[in-house]
Amino acid sequence: MSGRWNKAGLFSWLGTVAAAMVLGFGMGRLSTPESKVEKETSGTVSSKKVFQNGIEDGERGRSELVAVQTQDSTADQLRRALALTDPKLRNRELENSLSRASLDDVKRALVWAESLPDGAGKRAAMAKIMERWGQLDGANAVAYGEKLFAETGNPDLLKDAIRGWGQTDPMASLQNTQSMGVSDGLRRDITRDLMRDWADRSPQAAAAFAASNSLEVGRGSLTSLIADRWSKQDPQTAANWAMNLPPGKEQLRALSELVQNWCDLNLQSAADFVSRQQAGINRDTMVGTLAREVSKQDAASGLKWVATMQDAGMQESAAWSIYQRAMRRDPIGAQTMLQSSPLSSAMKQSLFEKAASKSNQGGGG
Repeated sequence: MSGRWNKAGLFSWLGTVAAAMVLGFGMGRLSTPESKVEKETSGTVSSKKVFQNGIEDGERGRSELVAVQTQDSTADQLRRALALTDPKLRNRELENSLSRASLDDVKRALVWAESLPDGAGKRAAMAKIMERWGQLDGANAVAYGEKLFAETGNPDLLKDAIRGWGQTDPMASLQNTQSMGVSDGLRRDITRDLMRDWADRSPQAAAAFAASNSLEVGRGSLTSLIADRWSKQDPQTAANWAMNLPPGKEQLRALSELVQNWCDLNLQSAADFVSRQQAGINRDTMVGTLAREVSKQDAASGLKWVATMQDAGMQESAAWSIYQRAMRRDPIGAQTMLQSSPLSSAMKQSLFEKAASKSNQGGGG
């Protein structure tokens, strides 16, 4: 009896254990997702903190980098620019390094640059520093440039300084140039450079200044210089200005300059403008220039333009220029072209005789 009870008790105990295991397993199944959620949530929060900290650290790092870059001296930036091996890139970076430099920065940079060993790097740095100094304090920069010129005989740094001055105050720089203690030739060169740069930046202002100031610019004239620079930007406006200049050699030079540049930009547009002008010396001057440009592509067409000129001397000069060039390429073809051109018989005969005389003298075509 007791054995049976023992078995029954054993069975009862095993049943209890099994029930407990089942219950425990079930409870475990129920509690596992909650623990996982807690862990995942904790991990997400931690990740967010790390991510946010990373952003803050990154922004702080960028701020520190900007601060470091801001604190770089002009000399430091120039030093990095000089390390570049490409001269064009080096000069551009030198200019960029000085573009926001204050007057004090420029003076410190000048002391630094003067201590550099002689060479291309030093020359490039000094040139840009003097130009920037001229922009900020033209009179003193030019005075220092004159001192260097007197000591070395090299006018380059003086030119750099006055170029910078001309960029911020062209009238003052031009007036100063006329009183500098330099040779007439150097003064003309500097004046020409200043007027050319001014005409590139503001042709209307440069033209207005030239109208009331007579300055020597060496090659050519002040008026033709402005016409040259202006017509490369806006030939139609330059032509309108030139047509209203006082009659004379200055106007004729200006008209010739602008037509030549206009042909380079748009040959047909230049031809349309010239064809609309009234007969006279201005039109003949422009036709002569246009015909020479046209003849570079088509000599026969160039001679057709020449045939419309009224002044016999100007006509012969233009026709001879075109015929002579054609003779160098193809003597027989050039003679045929001239013979069939709309020029007068007298003009053709004159050109044939001139060519024969040149040939007899050993000058060829």
